[in-house]
Order: sequence, then structure tokens, then C-alpha cells
Amino acid sequence: MNSLEFKNAKKNDLEQIIILLEKFKLPNEDIHANSLIHFIVVKCNNQIIGTVALERFDNLALLRSLCVEENYRKDNIGKSLINKILDYARAENILDVYLLTTTADKYFLKFGFEEISRTNAPDLIQQTTQFRDICPSSAIFMHKKL
Repeated sequence: MNSLEFKNAKKNDLEQIIILLEKFKLPNEDIHANSLIHFIVVKCNNQIIGTVALERFDNLALLRSLCVEENYRKDNIGKSLINKILDYARAENILDVYLLTTTADKYFLKFGFEEISRTNAPDLIQQTTQFRDICPSSAIFMHKKL
């Protein structure tokens, strides 16, 4: 396997990030250069093959945009991305991490996330574009206390 580089996303990564998210039908309408501050990407041969992000609100965050190219999924890259973004959240004194998923709830259970009712979402999370407009109401809402 070629060497992998985990890095904070830069503005010139935006196009590759959008392409990857579109490929896996993940929301990207609200991602722009200024939102890359909380993105981690993994690169192989200078190509982005995975990404994860946090949308931060004071001491809360919404985990989003986790995806890994299919050819690399067996290499635990998704696990590494989640662990890196959660470590980042802890270092930034984020206390609660939330996410919405339509397909990966069982995967996130392995990292200590628990399913909760959308009605229990904090106001700051409910006001996000992701929560309010992009993710369907059928999406599972999950929480992890850090």
C-alpha cells in the first residue's frame, strides 16, 4: 500500500473534497473554503481518498462528511479519521459531538455514539443547515459525550 498522509484540509483541497462527497452522495451544498478549518483529509499519492469534518458551535460539534474511497475501506482509514477528529474535538474542549446518518449508525456505535431523538438536539445543532435542510428527517441522530 502507498503511504497515507492525514492532514488538515487546505483551500486547494476543496474541489477534491466536493468531488469525493458527491461520489458518495454526501451533503456538500454548504461546504466552502471557510468551512475547511475543521476538515481532516487523508491523501494517497496527493489524491484525497478520505475526509471527515466537524462543524463547531461553542463546545458542541456536528461530525460530518466522513467518507473513504471504496478501495481503501479495508485499511481502517475511516476508523483513523474518526479517532483523529475526536482527538481534535477533545483538544478544542468540545464536550458533545453529534451526527446525522442514514446508513452508518451501526458503525458509529463502535465509537461510543448513541442514537437519540432529534427532538433532543441542542438548539445550536438544530439550526445547522445539515440538520434543518440537508439531511432527511429519517436520518438517525447520534450523540457522543467527550
